[in-house]
Amino acid sequence: MKLVEIIKALRRNTINDLLGEEFSDIDYEKIILYGEFSVGVDTIYRFFKSKRGMGNIVKDGEMTYERLCSLKDLGFLIDYYLSQYDRKPDDILAIDIIDHLDDPNF
Repeated sequence: MKLVEIIKALRRNTINDLLGEEFSDIDYEKIILYGEFSVGVDTIYRFFKSKRGMGNIVKDGEMTYERLCSLKDLGFLIDYYLSQYDRKPDDILAIDIIDHLDDPNF
């Protein structure tokens, strides 16, 4: 799913519908978003359970995934950007969050 869909679900408190049973009882800090091949606004993202030793790159079969952040961190970033301007649309939030996470000082 795209980052905009995940942001929309977090903003509307419907994220559990996207997570499904596999992630229903897991703390958001332990649910990590990884993008197919790379991180970007138009990238397809997948949820992974955090495990010891997981790096920035995860390989699952033939697919390589790059780490974006935890679901908890994504929620904090959404709240941060909405505190600055609460009418920000989901697609602009996605761009702001990608830019923020791409900053080497993060």
